[in-house]
Amino acid sequence: MKGKLPKPERTMVYLVDARNAIERNYVLRKLGPTLQDSSVTAQHCAVAMALESNPSSGELDTLQSVLANNPEADVVPVRTIWNIPGFAASKMVKFRHLIFGDPRRPGVIRAQIRMWRNKDNAEMLFGKSATIAELQQRFHERTQDSTGVDASLFAGFVIRQANLTLDMGEREWRGSRYKVPRHVAQEIDETPAFKKMLKEQSEETGLALGKVRSKAQDILKELIPLPSALFIDLRARLDNFTLTLGYQKGVVQNSEELIELSKNIRKYPTLVLFTHKTYVDGFVPNHVLYQNDMPMLHTFGGINMDIPVLGRILRGSGAIFIRRSFSNDNLYKLTLRHYIAYLMEKRFPLSWSFEGGRSRLGKLMPPRYGLLKYVLEAAHASGVENLHIYPMVTSMDLIRDVEEYAAEQTGRVKQPESLKWFIGYLRSLKEPMGRIYVDLGEPVILPTAPDVEDPLTLSRIAFDIAVHANRATPITLNALMCLCLLGAAPRALTQMELRRVLDYLTRWCQDRGIRLSDELTIAREAWVENPADRLVNYGLMMRISRGTKTVYAIEPEKHAHASYYRNSISHHFLEKATIELSLLKVIEHQADRDPVDNIELFWNEAFRLRELFKFEFFYPEKEAYQEDLVTELNRTDSKWLERIKRGGFALNRMLTRFQPLMSNAVFLPFVESYIIVLEILASLKPGEILGDSEIVDQCLEQGRIAYLLRSITSEASIAKMLFQNGVKLAANIDLTGETTEEIQQDRKSLLQEFRSLSRRMERARIELLTLAGNEFDE
Repeated sequence: MKGKLPKPERTMVYLVDARNAIERNYVLRKLGPTLQDSSVTAQHCAVAMALESNPSSGELDTLQSVLANNPEADVVPVRTIWNIPGFAASKMVKFRHLIFGDPRRPGVIRAQIRMWRNKDNAEMLFGKSATIAELQQRFHERTQDSTGVDASLFAGFVIRQANLTLDMGEREWRGSRYKVPRHVAQEIDETPAFKKMLKEQSEETGLALGKVRSKAQDILKELIPLPSALFIDLRARLDNFTLTLGYQKGVVQNSEELIELSKNIRKYPTLVLFTHKTYVDGFVPNHVLYQNDMPMLHTFGGINMDIPVLGRILRGSGAIFIRRSFSNDNLYKLTLRHYIAYLMEKRFPLSWSFEGGRSRLGKLMPPRYGLLKYVLEAAHASGVENLHIYPMVTSMDLIRDVEEYAAEQTGRVKQPESLKWFIGYLRSLKEPMGRIYVDLGEPVILPTAPDVEDPLTLSRIAFDIAVHANRATPITLNALMCLCLLGAAPRALTQMELRRVLDYLTRWCQDRGIRLSDELTIAREAWVENPADRLVNYGLMMRISRGTKTVYAIEPEKHAHASYYRNSISHHFLEKATIELSLLKVIEHQADRDPVDNIELFWNEAFRLRELFKFEFFYPEKEAYQEDLVTELNRTDSKWLERIKRGGFALNRMLTRFQPLMSNAVFLPFVESYIIVLEILASLKPGEILGDSEIVDQCLEQGRIAYLLRSITSEASIAKMLFQNGVKLAANIDLTGETTEEIQQDRKSLLQEFRSLSRRMERARIELLTLAGNEFDE
């Protein structure tokens, strides 16, 4: 309640949050008519202190005495809030306020000047009152201590409760974006579960309980940020500044999704797990929640980002910096678990990069289980219910980091982060890079938090999150153009050919409910020209006009860059591409006049592709995978089963219904990189052995030679992570390690299988180009 003095119905103890003498005198003067005198035994009294700070021993003694002498009293929290005419946090808060302080929390001099200018600049805010008996009941429930009320601990609890209810009242006025936890370390330290953990650790390690508790307090101090309205607003300015350096103002977002998120954050413990393609998208989740007046995210990040100035701003706005490695520090893990449980209990949303690091290839990376495991363990131990896990997908027309990723994938060492590095990075964002899109996937809801000691349980949850994130990833026009042009390479496409392919694929996506950026739903005559200007200016695409024709192609040396955007959406076409290659397998066997069951061969190949590329895509279980393929087959050709059985012309006719064929565009870099891995392995003689890192190093060298000889068609296939996945595949089927004659033969057989795949993909590319100038069968 703001401004109005509550009517006393019983003895009132006013607990005044006063940061300085000006605020203290203002409140006491306003309360004057209700206060009989300054005696602690009076009917009404006031105790003033800075609630956010640790009270002095004198202030604590006074409050203890008041609480003891007025057992039937109501405790009424009071705070001074300052009105600043024309003040808008997102515009008026400046970085100079780091030095001079938050204008909403003025110091003595600034507060006195404002009082002199206009007394109406200050108002009283009254928090929700509670009787001392009610507060004692809450204290008992919190501590579960039946030995009696410790006067000092109880007074500290009352202070924290008063501060909390005042913050709640102030948020009703200023906004939910300023919801922050207070007195976190003290709150955690008083819980029975935390005390029990400390005692168990003391017994296990042999250290004195006081020593263990001191270490735990140091860990909490390291973990717990100190957020404030000033830093939340400064972070918002930094986010907005960063996101508009090279991108158009205004993140494209779905208001209905965000309204639903806002409701659920208030009702349920919530995780917002964001995809991570660039340093910039780490600024997006906080930006989106701030702009939509949602509580501040507690975002986990690596301790390497706790750099001067930036680290302080991030800590002041909810960033939790955790150690890179703490597997051997049991106390750190357990303390982190209790801290996470506290945040979920208090409905503070948690956030981190689901993939652990930035995606170097554009596609969603395999999830890192570490943080997810700790959070779910904390949820399970504390009995959390209805945990909502939202994937947040950030997409961008262009990404500055792609050039760096392409260099890293060829073997260059990543540059370490520093303040100098961060400033240089911001400067590099000034080129126009289009728009930023934010999409929320359907939440993964856990009615009860499971025990994740079983690795399968954890992997299923992580898989569901990844699938929901992939479904929420929109197809942008830039990414779709890269997919089409890379699929046709090395041939270029004319403007009309490119427009027709884009038109077909857009309608194909709309029929399947796949998300599209708004550029793909507006006037189609601008499809090619507008993004082409952006891609040409960025150096990613070439455009050549001669006479009446204009042709487009990806710059040959920029295939690795364009592949990044292609990979970000290729999963949407995975079922289509799998069916194409499986049909081509059947057609290939018919040409060889092999007597086979076409249906059996088709499904064997479809499941074989799932096995070969399981380290690149998030495949569902086999039954669900087959159902997805059947759904796609029925959409495209209701008589697919009959046509596959008949084979011959009917099968070829069916293949044209899948035009434009996308298998070359979807699978090309994986097939070519795996061929290089298998060529290295197949060249080893019996008794020879190469370690995984040695194989990858040789692949990087062999890949450059293969490209110069044009035995691979794209530099995008020369990528460290693709080679690593190829080695994983080989290891998964026991083709690494010491070479034997049997293993050597198996390696050569798998190499031939991938070369056969490559031939089929080349046929798909040629058929696409043959029909590129015509309307496609539908």
